[in-house]
Amino acid sequence: MTKEERLSQHLEKAELENAYLKRIISRMEKRLLRQEKLDDMNRHQTRWAMQQLERSRELAEQASQAKTDFLANMSHEIRTPLNIVLGMGELLSGTELDENQAQYLESLRQSGEHLLRLINDILEFSRIESGIVEVLNTPFNIKELLDEVETMGNLQAQDKGIDFSLHSDRLRGINRIGDARKIRQVLFNLLGNAVKYTDIGGISLAVESFDDKGEWLAFIVSDTGIGIPEDKQALIFERFTQIEQGRLKKTGGVGLGLAISKRLVVAMGGVIKIDSEVNRGSTFRVELKLPLTDKLPLKIEIDGDAESGEEELPPLRVLVVDDIYLNFEVIKNYLNDLPVTVCYAENGRQAQKAFLDDGYDIVLMDLRMPVMGGLEATAHIRRLEKRLGAAPTPIIAMTAHAFIEQENDYLQKGFDEVLIKPFSKHDLINRLKQYAPKNVAGIESEEKPQDQQKHTGVSDSLAALIPQVLDSISTEINTIKKALYENDQETVAKTGHAVKGLAGFYGFDRLSRLLEHLEDSVKKREFRTAYALADALANHVNELRRKRVYPKVDLAN
Repeated sequence: MTKEERLSQHLEKAELENAYLKRIISRMEKRLLRQEKLDDMNRHQTRWAMQQLERSRELAEQASQAKTDFLANMSHEIRTPLNIVLGMGELLSGTELDENQAQYLESLRQSGEHLLRLINDILEFSRIESGIVEVLNTPFNIKELLDEVETMGNLQAQDKGIDFSLHSDRLRGINRIGDARKIRQVLFNLLGNAVKYTDIGGISLAVESFDDKGEWLAFIVSDTGIGIPEDKQALIFERFTQIEQGRLKKTGGVGLGLAISKRLVVAMGGVIKIDSEVNRGSTFRVELKLPLTDKLPLKIEIDGDAESGEEELPPLRVLVVDDIYLNFEVIKNYLNDLPVTVCYAENGRQAQKAFLDDGYDIVLMDLRMPVMGGLEATAHIRRLEKRLGAAPTPIIAMTAHAFIEQENDYLQKGFDEVLIKPFSKHDLINRLKQYAPKNVAGIESEEKPQDQQKHTGVSDSLAALIPQVLDSISTEINTIKKALYENDQETVAKTGHAVKGLAGFYGFDRLSRLLEHLEDSVKKREFRTAYALADALANHVNELRRKRVYPKVDLAN
């Protein structure tokens, strides 16, 4: 084979190999293209899936918020009229009634309280189902908690005509760490359930430690009631479940108490067990880890005995802010026989003006009102107090929102206390006693006018001119108000300065301070506050002119 032939073979072979490589490269390119298309499809599907997940999350959050809003609205809309019903019933019970009327009224009270318990159960379970359960582990005195439970258990058992007993001899340690409120709620539910299904015999609560360290406690609620069939015991902790439908007509309820109890126990890291036999009774055992502690529980000191007489309530000026006038009527009648002046404001904006014009010892503030709600009004009042350098006035929130998380939120937003609707006369008076200031605004000085004038440094001859001075100041304040509306800052400053000097000379300290803050508001161009201060000045002067009694420090407090 010649050299040319060998070269030709090599070329043919090279061409074949090159064609083969081209085919491989082409197939690889096609595969790569297909992979890129698949990757694009996967990326698109992943983006779509992520978008759907985000959309689902947003919808779930919206649904959860809608449910929360619905529960809040339902609580408000039901509890508010219920507050009026139970309040008016309590007022009626203090009047002369014949035997039939007293029986009708007791039926009304029991039905109202039953409705309230149903509302509480439904709202509580809905919150738990939504995952809104916060366990607050703090030091508490378990003996005090058991005393409360024993009192409640005795009352319920006496009403049913059965026995109740508490056994805590095997309990080690008094101060514990745990959520006392939730433990109390679980025990109340279990005892209430036991009373409901027990007609003969009695119920009991035993508390004991069952581990070496004494940290784990067992709360054992036993009854001699109708018992629960074995095949139904696994169902009783489910929502809306009750045994014996015929029995339901007699006992009532919606079957949420045990469902709530189980979920609360689980949230606290515990377990709940049942042992029951038909026609012999049931025993519920709750096991919780409640570590011992040397820390003392936080206590709120309340002046006076909670059960002491209502006559201990000092003279007070109380402002009630509520858009429903009947709620005001209930509160006013609760306090009718006490030394309390009760005034009314229909919404937060009226409350601001009333607070600035007259001043009050305590404010009872509803939260949900038209025009301006209680949260906004309270925030405004707190800012005003800070500007004026005044001590904070106790503001008690009146709300139908009965959840502890909301209560804590209200306290952080400027309220001193939360009063849950519906509330009783006893609850209201205890709150007022707790926050009544020592030097109340409603107490007039017992000194004679000449003694009061002596403290101000004003001579008798000048004191005789005070009515004329007040007339003059009233005219000048009208000038200031007119200048404010006309945006005449020069007249406001000039007239205000002159009136402030005159008021200070005659010892009208509060007038002087109000004028000083009015001048400051105008300088800062806070005209809304300036208008309110001008109205407060006019009202204060008119009050002085009407009473014609001038305390030694000119009502400065």
